[in-house]
Amino acid sequence: MLKVMIGCPLRDRAWILPRYLDCLEKLHRNTFQPQYCFIINDCTDHSPQILAEFVHRQPGIVRLIEKNYDYPGGHRRGQYKFGRLAELRNLLLKAFLESDCDYLFSLDSDILVPPGTLSRLVEDDCDIVSALVCNGHEIGDPGIYNILQRSSDGSYKHIRDFPRDQIFPVDCTGAAYLIKRAVITAGVRYSNQRGGEDIAFCEAASNRGFNIFCDGRVECLHLMQEG
Repeated sequence: MLKVMIGCPLRDRAWILPRYLDCLEKLHRNTFQPQYCFIINDCTDHSPQILAEFVHRQPGIVRLIEKNYDYPGGHRRGQYKFGRLAELRNLLLKAFLESDCDYLFSLDSDILVPPGTLSRLVEDDCDIVSALVCNGHEIGDPGIYNILQRSSDGSYKHIRDFPRDQIFPVDCTGAAYLIKRAVITAGVRYSNQRGGEDIAFCEAASNRGFNIFCDGRVECLHLMQEG
């Protein structure tokens, strides 16, 4: 059976972390065996204690890595630096390569996944494939998702017209996506050279011949802020 590492960097997520972890524990595991890795970054709330309880519930398959900075900066949306996010995500990639997992499921800590999400994405058998995640709530535009198309001038625009009954190609994605080991072993990494770290990652993957898709049949719940 395939092994999938699930994880992300996180900071001060105690307000949603119990629900996030509960969703992970409810994932259908008929097609994969889970492992977990979380990069704990400059937490000031009780997120580490919540994760410690998760380790107790899931013995032997959870790895916690702490990475703190001398000058943490803000943690809310729009306050963090893309370069720092890239560094934290690359720590997750390093931990993945130290494991024996076949896939990495990169799932941001403010996203709640339906039980069948990961089984569906594994069955898609793509180099990189994401679930749908709506990113437009804060600006009142529910048509903005985590899927982008690159224009001829190199800029990106959100894909608004897409099928809900199949997988389809995209140029960039993020938030909730499954990555084959071959992508990471090929040297694909995050950076802030293109602004958002996911853009640099997806461009690096495309440049190495890997294909990126989204599965329109799977949509996750994105809780972008407390309350």
